[in-house]
This record gives sequence, structure tokens and C-alpha cells, in this order.
Amino acid sequence: MKLLHVEKIIANDRVRLVGLVQVDSLDQEIEIYFEYPQRFADFVTESADAFVPALLLPAMEKGENLEIKPLMSAKLFRNLPTIQDIFHQWYPSQLKKVLVTAESPTNYDQKSLSKVGAFFSLGVDSFYTFIKHTKTPSDFGIPLSHLIYMKGIERPLRIYKHGQEKKVISRIMEVAHAASIDCIVGETNIRNHFNLQWGPYYHGAGLASVSLSLSAGLESVLIPSTDSYKDVFPWGTSPLLDHLWSTEKTNIVHDGSETQRVEKIANFLAKDPFAMKNLRVCTNNEGGETNCGTCPKCVRTMLPLLISGNLEKAITFPDKLPSNWNRILQIQDTHDLSHAVAILKLAKEVKAEEKIVKALESKIENGKAYLFCQGKTIAEVVGSILHVYFIKKPFDLVKQPIKDILNSLSLYSANQG
Repeated sequence: MKLLHVEKIIANDRVRLVGLVQVDSLDQEIEIYFEYPQRFADFVTESADAFVPALLLPAMEKGENLEIKPLMSAKLFRNLPTIQDIFHQWYPSQLKKVLVTAESPTNYDQKSLSKVGAFFSLGVDSFYTFIKHTKTPSDFGIPLSHLIYMKGIERPLRIYKHGQEKKVISRIMEVAHAASIDCIVGETNIRNHFNLQWGPYYHGAGLASVSLSLSAGLESVLIPSTDSYKDVFPWGTSPLLDHLWSTEKTNIVHDGSETQRVEKIANFLAKDPFAMKNLRVCTNNEGGETNCGTCPKCVRTMLPLLISGNLEKAITFPDKLPSNWNRILQIQDTHDLSHAVAILKLAKEVKAEEKIVKALESKIENGKAYLFCQGKTIAEVVGSILHVYFIKKPFDLVKQPIKDILNSLSLYSANQG
């Protein structure tokens, strides 16, 4: 894979940063771009930096060496081996280490730009970062100056054919205006060409690519955290990773890991009327402004609101959980499990309804059974159970636990819904 050429184009009141990429496995050249209103033209720099995060993971997935011909940051170039090490350790079969070469790695002059941007989608994590840096003094000594919303970064542009993002953008601009800060609304086509799964792989790299496309105007860019420091799992955006995408000009900051998502919802967003009026988390709305109230992400957000007595304040959600919420709530990986455990902890702290507590406990136990079996053959599962219970404990103490585990395994699929 080669980044052959980069060009900054200003036309029709827009500024577009275009990269010409040769993809070896496709035997063709493609153009990827980042586009903004022309008033942000001075923020956009004609360099390879924005394209490096966008291309590195697809190159690793395809097993193609990556060659960067245009000018790029020496600092970013030096960090690429560490970034590859982390991703390869996390996903050894999916992301292979490749050779990255650059013709012109350059140590840029550092400039104090006094501008800080933060990605903002009206979701839990981005609202927490917004509240944190507008309602309290900034951690950087520089007030938050810009919110960033990028169409086409998480989902391909083709899903927006009905214009459903327009109301979302309007709400984001309303939030920015209320805080007296600017809003950068852009567009990219990188997801049209590279369909790596967003959360585990492309989340941080995608947002880093957008950040670096604006590096002439933003001194720091905040990527809202997915997990807390307590729950650092393999994930595309991480306190282990995000800062490694930085250049001499722009610091990329993983923000918000001091607080678990459940705490963000119950202790921060629930107390902010603007957040309760605009919160948007749904995965079924294809980038639109509404929350369906019945998808796993909606249920995972509604539960802490209900348990903390704040669901009625969140006017973008239905005022009741769906009756089958425990079937909708998923535990398919360690992220899901950590969120469910945090919700259960909150439920016990506030003495929530017993039926909610019991349902969460059952869901978590079944989820643990599923994760225990994940990637194992039936023989390996049985062998692990026998090793733990027969070798380490007397038989008369293990009969019931074995029955419980086997029962959990048999019920898991049904309970996952």
C-alpha cells in the first residue's frame, strides 16, 4: 500500500485534503479525502499525517507494507512501530506487523495555537468530555474551542442518503452555540474504502486521522474515552494508544478514562439539562438523531438512567425500558461484561428494584459462562471445568457448581436474545 500524493484543494466554499493511495491487493489507485467548510482552510495542512492512521490498520489487515511518499511527521513515524506492536498483541491473527517506510519524515516546528478541539456526536462519552471541559477549567490551561463532527468516519457515506445527519448536526451546533464555542463539521470517505470494524480496530485511528487533517489549527484534540482506566481492554481507542498518533504540531489526547461510563451517565449527564435534552446513542438509527429504545446500546444507556431515577429527564429516550430488556442487553465481550457489572453495582448502591438486580445478576453469570467458552471447543470447555473443580476441590463440593455452569451454558443463547 502506498500513499503517493497529497493535495489541498479549495473550491465551491469547501476545502478538501485529498490523498492518492495505491492498494496492492486491489491493484488500483483510490482517492480518500477529508473535507470542511472553506473557513477552516487554514486548519488544513498538505501533508501525509492525516492519511497515516487511516492507512496503517488496513495495511496491517491486508498484510501489505506501507510506503509514505509525501512529507510526514517524524514524531508520528517514530511511534508507528509501537502502535503496530500494541495492535498485533491484541489481534495477532487479524492485524499483522508490516514494514512502514517514509521518504520525508520531518520534525515540525512546534507552535502554540491556543485551540483545543473535541469530537462530539451527542453520545455519552463525548457529552462527558464536553461537560468536563466547558463547565470546569480545562486540563490543558486552554479552553475548549471547537467541537468536531465528522460524517463518514464511523459509518460509510452511503448510509446518509436520506439526509438523516442534518438534524444531528443542527443539535451539535446548538450545543456548541450554547457553550460559545465553534463547531467543525466535515466529511470523509475513508469508510467507503476501508470497512474494518469500528470499535475494536478503527475507532482511534479514524478519529486520529481527522484530528491530523486539522493540525494547522488545533493544538490538541480530545478523543472521548470508551472505557475507564480500570477497564483497559483491547479496543481501537485506548489510553495506551491515542497519544501515539500525535505529531509535533497536534497532541491527540485520550480523555475521560477517570470515570466509568455508568458513572458518566448517572453522575454527570443526568445532572445536565442540555445533555438530557440531546443525548443520542442509538445504533439502529443509521446516524440519525433518534434513540429507538430497543437496541443494546439504548438499553445499556437507559438502565443507569432508570436506576438513578433520571430516565424521565432524558427526553430523547422512551420513558420506559422495553419489557424484554434483559434479552436485548448483550454480553458478547469484556466491554459488555464490564458495563453490565458497573450497572449492577449502581443498582445495588441505590437499592434498585429487586427484579432488576436479579435480572442483571443472571445476565452477568450467563455472560461469564459465554466468555469462558468463547474460542474453546466442547472438549476444551469440559476439560477446563474438570480441571478447576475436580483437581482443586473435593467432588462433593463441586457437583452443584458444575450443574450451575452447565445450566448457564445451556440457557445462555436464549437469555442473550
